Amino acid sequence: MNAPAETVLRHGMPLALVAICLYSTPQFLNTVSLPDVVALIGGLPAWVWLTAILFTVLSFYAVGQYDVLARRHLGLSGSEAHARQSGMMTVALSQVLGFGLITGGLVRYRLRPDEGALRAGQVTGLVTIFFLTGMTFATVFAIAISGTLIDRTFGIVALIGLVACMMALTLLRPRVRLWHKEIAMPGLFAVAASIFWAVADVVAAAASFYILLPASVEITFLSFLPVFCIALAAGILSGAPGGVGPFELVLLGLTAPEFSAHIDQTSILTAIFGFRVVYYLLPALIAAFFVLRAPTAAPKLGVTPRYVSTHRAPRAETNVIAQNGGQMIALASGTAALWPAGNSLVSLFDPTKPMGSAWLRDFKHYARSRNLLPVIYKCSARNAAMARKRGWRVVSVAKDAILTPTTFHVEGSKFSGLRRKLRKATNAGVTIEPLRSDHMTALAAIDAAWQARCGGARGGTMGRFCRCYLANQLVLVAEHHGTPVAFISLHQGLEEWALDLMRDDPSAPDGTMYLLVHHAIQMAAAAQVDELSLAAVPADCSDERGIWKKPLACVREKWAAKGLYQFKSAFAPRWKPLYMAAPGRFGLCIGAVDLLREVLRPAQLHAGVACDPEPALSDKKRSLGITTSRGFDPATSSATMNAGAPLAY
Repeated sequence: MNAPAETVLRHGMPLALVAICLYSTPQFLNTVSLPDVVALIGGLPAWVWLTAILFTVLSFYAVGQYDVLARRHLGLSGSEAHARQSGMMTVALSQVLGFGLITGGLVRYRLRPDEGALRAGQVTGLVTIFFLTGMTFATVFAIAISGTLIDRTFGIVALIGLVACMMALTLLRPRVRLWHKEIAMPGLFAVAASIFWAVADVVAAAASFYILLPASVEITFLSFLPVFCIALAAGILSGAPGGVGPFELVLLGLTAPEFSAHIDQTSILTAIFGFRVVYYLLPALIAAFFVLRAPTAAPKLGVTPRYVSTHRAPRAETNVIAQNGGQMIALASGTAALWPAGNSLVSLFDPTKPMGSAWLRDFKHYARSRNLLPVIYKCSARNAAMARKRGWRVVSVAKDAILTPTTFHVEGSKFSGLRRKLRKATNAGVTIEPLRSDHMTALAAIDAAWQARCGGARGGTMGRFCRCYLANQLVLVAEHHGTPVAFISLHQGLEEWALDLMRDDPSAPDGTMYLLVHHAIQMAAAAQVDELSLAAVPADCSDERGIWKKPLACVREKWAAKGLYQFKSAFAPRWKPLYMAAPGRFGLCIGAVDLLREVLRPAQLHAGVACDPEPALSDKKRSLGITTSRGFDPATSSATMNAGAPLAY
């Protein structure tokens, strides 16, 4: 179909639908007397009109919340009150003018020209998604509780099924791939909020209409609600100005056969006319007054978070958020690594300040401003206790393997297994070399073979192979007779290093990975690094109680945690427990599902890996001749990438 034909079809169908509806409506109006309609309208008492206006205000307040939800999802700044007012005025005008996507985008651009037409279109599109989702649930809810149009049992089953599908989609498919890009969809809490406000909107609008019905009408509000929902949806989906035609036709068509003994068409027309005045005309006139005025600058939020380089984080492993879209964000009460994961905003590791009431409050507020659930992951026992004291649910999830490089040695019976592995690798001719630019092709092949053998790379808090990602890490390569057979990478902090990627080829001699890690420990000792983390393994959950014991045991058993634990135990580390916390048991469950999904089915590598807005600290220090980690200079280390190494995926 060519473009002109598509344009005619897209814009002509709503007009044709309106014409058909207007042509069909008179068959329901054979007994209507216009003088009687005027007389009934004039006979409505003042309190009825005031009550209808009050319900209209409540309905528009609920409508304005869609803009608040959309702006939260897009991460836009600004006052929520201003966003709500903008949404109310936009809907008031667009529902009268029709073609809501076009008129809504134009009105929002008029109200916020500083954000641009594209952003106005994005907000309009999201508001439409929120409204249609919420309207669907509101209509099914009205039909289910009334039992008027269908059997009540069937309606309740349909509602439960719809809720289950919604939860499954938001939890298991938080992203969709569109034009080779992954787009984050509205999460569980944004969808739940949109349903709540849709129900409030529709119930208030129906009440505004219902109160205008003359006293002679004998119909309960529960019986009228589903009819109104269907009529309103027909009017909105038609795209016609004010829904004129489809709204009246559906309303009259559904009420006439079902309630003919109680409702006459004159009474319906009386309520329709009053509803048009109260719900459409008055709001449109008020909105037009404000929209036609010169737009004013929108007030900003009282607290705007600042972005901080991950290289200033207390834990070196924090740099892993470069792969998943996380950022170091300075809130009023402390700085933390925050990472959006589906329906959750994850605070990774400990913040720079203890998790007191102020930090937890700021974190919850910031998560709410993104339509996300606040979740703390892999925090220390001290901070977990503080979160539990303030009413958060806490569960032990992992144990971090910590070494002190300056005092590490391999003497003694507890290191006998490690010494045996090191001898095997050394006797086989394995050598540890610095990462060179000519290594990258071989390392990519090793990673591909490892993924094919192990079922793919995991994500979330685990690093994945990327040349740009490795460019900002300490990388050691194991060669066997001059051929790379394995490699590891480590995050470098100011006073701590952390093991990240571990990849080996099936041809690597026994003990190769042990030799790589041992070499990294020796380098950390030479650099006077305080701590080296071998990264965490799932908690053994022997001390866990309640519903979490079996799920944690299943995770540990299924994803080879025993093998990781055995490998890291060869270095006799001290095990530091790590915890997960969230506000409430339900929040903890949602956060656990989000984290497990991000680990097992990670999103595509974030663009920040290839294009970091702030260059790596090591690159800055190379140019200034500054050393890191108490004297360790990555520019002169034999384990850093050659300056000519390619920086591409």
